[in-house]
Amino acid sequence: MKLLWQVTVHHTWNAVLLPVAYLTAQVWILCAAIAAAASAGPQNCPSVCSCSNQFSKVVCTRRGLSEVPQGIPSNTRYLNLMENNIQMIQADTFRHLHHLEVLQLGRNSIRQIEVGAFNGLASLNTLELFDNWLTVIPSGAFEYLSKLRELWLRNNPIESIPSYAFNRVPSLMRLDLGELKKLEYISEGAFEGLFNLKYLNLGMCNIKDMPNLTPLVGLEELEMSGNHFPAIRPGSFHGLSSLKKLWVMNSQVSLIERNAFDGLASLVELNLAHNNLSSLPHDLFTPLRYLVELHLHHNPWNCDCDILWLAWWLREYIPTNSTCCGRCHAPLHMRGRYLVEVDQASFQCSAPFIMDAPRDLNISEGRMAELKCRTPPMSSVKWLLPNGTVLSHASRHPRISVLNDGTLNFSHVLLSDTGVYTCMVTNVAGNSNASAYLNVSTAELNTSNYSFFTTVTVETTEISPEDTTRKYKLVPTTSTGYQPAYTTSTTVLIQTTRVPKQVAVPATDTNDKMQTSLDEVMKTTKIIIGCFVAVTLLAAAMLIVFYKLRKRHQQRSTVTAARTVEIIQVDEDIPAAASSAATAAPSGVSGEGAVVLPTIHDHINYNTYKPAHGAHWTENSLGNSLHPTVTTISEPYIIQTHTKDKVQETQI
Repeated sequence: MKLLWQVTVHHTWNAVLLPVAYLTAQVWILCAAIAAAASAGPQNCPSVCSCSNQFSKVVCTRRGLSEVPQGIPSNTRYLNLMENNIQMIQADTFRHLHHLEVLQLGRNSIRQIEVGAFNGLASLNTLELFDNWLTVIPSGAFEYLSKLRELWLRNNPIESIPSYAFNRVPSLMRLDLGELKKLEYISEGAFEGLFNLKYLNLGMCNIKDMPNLTPLVGLEELEMSGNHFPAIRPGSFHGLSSLKKLWVMNSQVSLIERNAFDGLASLVELNLAHNNLSSLPHDLFTPLRYLVELHLHHNPWNCDCDILWLAWWLREYIPTNSTCCGRCHAPLHMRGRYLVEVDQASFQCSAPFIMDAPRDLNISEGRMAELKCRTPPMSSVKWLLPNGTVLSHASRHPRISVLNDGTLNFSHVLLSDTGVYTCMVTNVAGNSNASAYLNVSTAELNTSNYSFFTTVTVETTEISPEDTTRKYKLVPTTSTGYQPAYTTSTTVLIQTTRVPKQVAVPATDTNDKMQTSLDEVMKTTKIIIGCFVAVTLLAAAMLIVFYKLRKRHQQRSTVTAARTVEIIQVDEDIPAAASSAATAAPSGVSGEGAVVLPTIHDHINYNTYKPAHGAHWTENSLGNSLHPTVTTISEPYIIQTHTKDKVQETQI
């Protein structure tokens, strides 16, 4: 009975425990999901946008937005912000959008993109920034976009493309730089690091010279239409061995030089329509073994002997696309005919003529050399080297190149370059060859690179006083401070290295120059000293004259009288005091109403006087101009004396 109870309890416990464990696991899963949802933030679509596909696609176009809206769901993979009024993208604007793959910011008014604006977009694949107001390429904003494949910068007022502008996005495969109408400069290293790039658009950028595209080793499609290329030269597409499609339409191309397309071995499609081409060099398309689509229409073709090879080549290699390749524009009797319809029966052509054939040349090792081979521009020119190598205009050789006119140029020759060089010229009517022998000899000593100099050794020998007395006559001197104990005798030994004939080193030339220079210095010094003395004497004379004139002026302007006389007429009788004073006067003067003046003495001092009435004057400012005595004044006048500052001065 006890055993039966234990079995029953065990089965009951198991039956209850299993559902409880299952429910516990479900609760934990639900809690984890809630926690994940809480960590991801609320999944709400911004009110100014429309969302679909469980918030993975957010469209905010034509909403008049001036900035990126807040609250974009974190699981968004496609974000469209086109056709708004956004002007700036600030740093960390999209940091929370780790799953974003496509970001469309085209057709806004974006002028600035801060460094770090696209931080956090580790999954971004496509970035569209076309039709904005960017003036520079925001290279710093592309940091950490390790999965970016497409970048669209078309139609922005960008003025230059600096070096390493895109080296932060080496994963880039498509780059659209079309319609940069204000573009003025493309650096030589602008496309460094883009070894994965497959498509490049540089159309309608006002480019006048082909930029350096050598770093784009994987480029397959190149759009260069709408620019201004007067000529396409050899080496313009150097390094683009993977290029398959090339568009150079409507670019005002009037000349394509020999071997301009050499190296484009993988080219399949070439579009040269809507240009100014009238002829093409012989065998221009021969290296393009895979070319199957060629567009040459809307060019003023001149159908003459130089076009025959093109007509034959079109019939041979592009037979199914005869209408693509343009019509004859001249001469008049050929106008309107397709190029593929031109045949040799319509012309009388001759083999090419070498206008300047190469000549034998003897030259020293290390020198620059040229072998001329000037030919008509539309003929094909190749050079056969002594080792069997054939060089053309597009060939890459470290020292030897073929110039545009057919000349073979050596930057510097070596002994191994000795041999026969053959210039091979070809056109549709035949071939012409011309050879020359190049003899390279061992380099001679180039004396023009050496400096020839003269060594002058000066030996000073001390001579005893006895020898001095015996050999030289000493000049007596009046100075007692210094007496020479000995006299030095200089012996000049001239040792000259190998001197060229045209170089002369006269022994006295240096001394003569030094003496001449010393004489000129002394002469100049004497002139300066003489001028200084003359100016000094003149200034002294002027000072003396000025001093005398000033002294005379002061004497004339000095007031002659230190005192003044004021004569006042009175009607009353002279007071008694005055009469008594008159009685005390000397007997020599008498009369009624008379006033005796003191005796006036001669004196040179005009500044002192005695102001008291009736006093005896010892100093008078009148000097010798008055009589020593004054007689009787007939009318009743009185003479009063005043200080100089109380009366008006009267010069007598």
